[in-house]
Amino acid sequence: MKTKSLLFIVALTLSSLALAQDKQSARSAADSATTCTYTFTSGVGKNATQFCVTANGNITQFSRPAGVEYLATGTIGEGYAVCEFPSFVSYYDWAGFGSSGWGPPTLVSSTASAVKISRISTDGVFQLTQTITAVKATAKGPGAATVSMALKNLTGNGHLVHIIRYADVNANSTTSNDFDATLDTSYGLQPSYSYGLGGTNNTFTFNWNAIAQNVPGPPDPCGPYNNQISPPFVGDGSIMQICLLTVPKLATKTVAMTYKPI
Repeated sequence: MKTKSLLFIVALTLSSLALAQDKQSARSAADSATTCTYTFTSGVGKNATQFCVTANGNITQFSRPAGVEYLATGTIGEGYAVCEFPSFVSYYDWAGFGSSGWGPPTLVSSTASAVKISRISTDGVFQLTQTITAVKATAKGPGAATVSMALKNLTGNGHLVHIIRYADVNANSTTSNDFDATLDTSYGLQPSYSYGLGGTNNTFTFNWNAIAQNVPGPPDPCGPYNNQISPPFVGDGSIMQICLLTVPKLATKTVAMTYKPI
């Protein structure tokens, strides 16, 4: 009887340890999705600009000046997605809102002004190489982050795709912002003429759209217009850049955009 009791206690202890390890692994995965790995700073005083990039290529912090944050905290939403048509298979990484379809990141290069990160989709169809570059703050303007996304088709067939960049903007840590978009730029502004962040398209070779959403969370990569605002929206929203293009077999197509305080 004592032996059976002892075995039960040992089994229960091992089970508890395994559960604790699973929880710790889940926390570590969530932390790594938003942890700052590469930080870029420039400017001084009111023009001091800083942003940081995760190992996966997400921008999870952007401030100007120091202490004035433009991205949501808590569950941090910023990242990228690809949707392939007509299969409607999606690949995305939204930082704190989760990821799917991408393999582990590979650091291609890192300097004081830029980081280059590559990922291959788990099904071996695409390779996405991101180059995120810091544009220094100067006496004539704030600092910015340019994001170049080079999508390589690893297969022998052409693919029609959406490439998306998304950010949950909470300008100056306020959850109710003024959101709107032009043809090229989508943005979120703190009310009362204060702070704001815009995402601007820099690629005009393909079909593109700047979108403001009436929700803070990320879009469906294959249905990104579901939460698009029509008139200007005041509330907890987000911004996107979308490109629609065909990537021929074994070819690479590149799109680019810029995050900049406005």
